[in-house]
Amino acid sequence: MNGIDTVTETQPETSETQLILLAHGSSDPAWQIPFQKMTQSIADNQKYPVTLAFMELCRPSLEDIALSFSAEKNYTLEILPLFFSAGRHLKKDVPEQIKVLSQKYPHLTLKLHEPVGGHPKMIDALTAIAGDLDFFD
Repeated sequence: MNGIDTVTETQPETSETQLILLAHGSSDPAWQIPFQKMTQSIADNQKYPVTLAFMELCRPSLEDIALSFSAEKNYTLEILPLFFSAGRHLKKDVPEQIKVLSQKYPHLTLKLHEPVGGHPKMIDALTAIAGDLDFFD
């Protein structure tokens, strides 16, 4: 030993991943029920914790979710929009919100994914649902 004390900076633990399902939101509480059921089904089949957030009109919001994570640890929040396509909200509003949250909560890494509507599996699922319709000719 050379007698010099070394100071090590305390770093947060390694990152934990969370899946955030982002829906638009509605003032009608009944509107949330299918999203809550979907979230439970996804959580039952996902290795990461899953949380449902809403862009507006109901809670929890992305900021509510961000507030729930301790600064003692780093987190990666994988945000999956439950939207059919990327309109103004996903092109402008949500990215701006993510930028603000990233600055306000540096222990969070927020990653916005493409909306589910364009995913080939979603297109296949909707094709199958349409094929199951009973048409009355």
